[in-house]
Amino acid sequence: MISLYNYPGTIGAKTEVLDTLFPLGTVLVIKEPTLKTSMAADSVPNVRVDCPSDVIRLTAENPLSSGIEWRTGERVPLAPEPPRTEDGWKALGNKYFQSEWFTSAAIAYSRGLARTPSSQVLRLNRAMTYLKLGHAGAALSDCTHALAQKELPSSLRVKALYRKAQGLYGLGQWEEAEMAFETTASEFPPEAGSCKTWVKKCRQRRQEKETGSYNWLEMYTASLSKARRLDVADYKGDIEVVELPTRGGARGVVATKDIIAGQLLLVSKAFVSAFPDDCDPPEIFLIQNLVNMTAKYGCGASLGTKVAERIAGDPACARLVYDLYAGPTLPPPPSTYLLERVPVLGVQNYLEFETPVDIARIERVLSFNAFRPTGLPLPGPSQEESDHPSALFLLPSLFNHSCNPNVAAVCYGDVMVLRAMRDIPKGSEAFFSYRQGDPASFIKRQEGLRHHLDKCPCDLCTLDRADGEAACKRRKTLEGKISSWDTVDKARRGIQNLEQTYKKRRSHHDPTMTHAYFHLAQVQQKQGDFMGFFHSAISTLQQAGLAIIDKSVKGSIRADPHLVTDDISIRKTVPPMLGIMGDTYIQICIALSNAFDEHYGDDRRSNRWAGAAVWLHNIQYGGGIDLFNAHLLDPELRGKIPLY
Repeated sequence: MISLYNYPGTIGAKTEVLDTLFPLGTVLVIKEPTLKTSMAADSVPNVRVDCPSDVIRLTAENPLSSGIEWRTGERVPLAPEPPRTEDGWKALGNKYFQSEWFTSAAIAYSRGLARTPSSQVLRLNRAMTYLKLGHAGAALSDCTHALAQKELPSSLRVKALYRKAQGLYGLGQWEEAEMAFETTASEFPPEAGSCKTWVKKCRQRRQEKETGSYNWLEMYTASLSKARRLDVADYKGDIEVVELPTRGGARGVVATKDIIAGQLLLVSKAFVSAFPDDCDPPEIFLIQNLVNMTAKYGCGASLGTKVAERIAGDPACARLVYDLYAGPTLPPPPSTYLLERVPVLGVQNYLEFETPVDIARIERVLSFNAFRPTGLPLPGPSQEESDHPSALFLLPSLFNHSCNPNVAAVCYGDVMVLRAMRDIPKGSEAFFSYRQGDPASFIKRQEGLRHHLDKCPCDLCTLDRADGEAACKRRKTLEGKISSWDTVDKARRGIQNLEQTYKKRRSHHDPTMTHAYFHLAQVQQKQGDFMGFFHSAISTLQQAGLAIIDKSVKGSIRADPHLVTDDISIRKTVPPMLGIMGDTYIQICIALSNAFDEHYGDDRRSNRWAGAAVWLHNIQYGGGIDLFNAHLLDPELRGKIPLY
C-alpha cells in the first residue's frame, strides 16, 4: 500500500476523481520513500510519500520509460487503454474539464502535448484549465507560446488573447491585463462586451493598489457568504521590511512616514487558504505537526497540500514561501523580503516537477506563519465551530508580535487588512498580536505564544512580569471566574481580589480589569440598577484611557470646554489598548447608547454615544457608517445613527 501526502488535486477528491489521477495500471517511481511497518499480525507494509515532487509518473511519454520492457506486458490486465492521438487526449481532457476535475484535465492535456507538442488546441485548453486551478502564470505562458506561432487560426487566436489577458489579471498585472483585453476587443469585436467588464475590473484593481480605496461594505458582505475568496488587489501603505537582528526572524516592518491611528497599512490576499466548506461533503483531515508537537485537523491540516498545489502550477513563487521564517533550527531567512514580480515560468508537464518541492520547509513555515482568518466579530455570544479557516499570508507574516500592538488585523474572507491603532512615528516598528480572539491574562497569553517566542518584550507583558508569577497565576484563576459573577456584590468582591494581584496601580486598565469592570456594569443593568450601570460603564471607558466629555446621565449635556468634539461623548484621542480592546470599547459605547434610548428616551445622549461607537469602529475597521451598520446594527435600526 502507498500513502501519498500533499499531492495536488487530492484534497476532498472523491474516489472517481482519484481513479482519473491514478488510473489502474499507473506506474509510479518514488524517490526517498518511507516504509512504515507495524508489529500487528494483519498489518500491511505502507510506503509513505510526503513530497509530491518525489512521485514520478512513468508514462509512455516520459523519457525514463524509454527502452524499458515489462515482463508482465505493456499494460496491467484490465487497465484502460490510454489515448494515443491528439484528438484522444483532447477528448479525455475535455471530459475531465466538464466534470470540473481540473487537475486530471491538466494532466491529460499535458500528456497529449508530450506526444504532439505542436497542438495549440491542447495548449489553449490546458491554459483554460490552469486558470481554473489558479495557475495564472502557467496559463499566460501557454497563451504566449500559442500566440508566437505563425498562422494561428482566428478561432484559436481569440482564445489565446482572451486567456492571456485573464492570466495577466490573475498575476495582478492590472495595467498589462487592461491593455490585453482592449486588444482582444479591438481585434475581435464580438468579445467587446465581456472585455469591457474585465477592463472595468482591471481599473478597479489598479485604483485599490495605488490608493488603498476599497468597497469595505462589499468585501464584508462577500466574506459572510460562501464566496470567501475575494477579487481585490493587494495594497501596501507607508511601511517596509527591514533587518532587525534582535527579532526571531531577524526582520520586521517599520513605518516609512509618520502614520496616524486608523491609517490603512496593508491589504493582502492569502497566498493559499482553506475553508471548512471547500469540500462537499465536508471531510476530516488530521496530521501530526512534529514542529510544535500538536495535532492539526481540518483546514489547518490541508494547508500544506494547498501550498504544494500552488508551487506545482507556479514554480517561481516557491521563493515567496521558502523566504519566510521557518523556526530557530533552520538557517535564518534573508534579511529583507522581496514581493516584486517573480518570473513567469511555463509548466510543460503538469505535476512533473523540475525543481523539488521542499515540503519539510513548507510545513515549518506554516507552523510559524499560518493564520486563522478572523473576520469582524459578530455581536452576541460566540459560537463554537468544529473547524476553522486557515491561510498563509506573505507580507503579514513579516510583522512581529506585541500583546499590546499598534496595528490590528482583520480578515474579509481570504483578505487580511491591517490598520494602525496608534500613531506610529517614521522608523518605528509596527506590531500586531499573534493571539487571535479575546485578549487574556498574562499566563494565558504566554501559553499561547510559547511556540513563537520565549518572552514577549511588550510593555503589557513587562508590567505583568513585574507583578510576579504568583500574582499572575492568581489573576488567571480570577479571570476565569468573571462570567460567574451574577450579583453586584460578587462582582465588586471579584474586582477587589483582582486589584490585589497588581503591585502598582496602572495608568490604564489592562484587558482583564476592563472585562471585570464592564461585567459589573452588565450585572447592574440586568438587575435594573441603570444609574449604577451608566457610572460603571463610563468609568470602564475612562480607566481604559478614553477621555469622556460628557459623564452626565440626565439633564443638560455637560461638556469640557477644553476638549474639542464633533458632538460625540468622547474625545477623538485613541486609547492605548485599542488594538486589543477596541471591540470591547465599541460594545460599551453601543450599550450606553441603547440604554439612554430605551431607559430614558434620551435621543441626544444616545446619539452621542452611538457616534463614539462609530468613530472607534471607523478607526479599527474603516468603512464609515455603512460598514458599522452592516456589522453591528439590526436592519431596522440602520440609518438612525448619523455619520461622525
